[in-house]
Amino acid sequence: MGKHERISTDLPTYMVSELRAAVASGEFASTDEAVREALTHWLVARTMGPVTVDELRLGLQREINEPGLDADVCFDRLEAKYRAMSEAGRSKG
Repeated sequence: MGKHERISTDLPTYMVSELRAAVASGEFASTDEAVREALTHWLVARTMGPVTVDELRLGLQREINEPGLDADVCFDRLEAKYRAMSEAGRSKG
């Protein structure tokens, strides 16, 4: 991952409670991870802009008519990729 920079912010009590509950339930490893995911979703939404109901319907219909990559094939490729990355990291250090 790239370089990180620390920021701090004040959040309403209910948001802090929700973050901690998500971590306690195992949904996230840390509050940092939960906040990063929320910000990622926000950034993607900003990039995409508003999506109309018709665009959503078209996208769903496209997925029904043109199935994507088989999940097993996809996971096999990801496992191979990250295994290779891990092995490369071990050989460096």
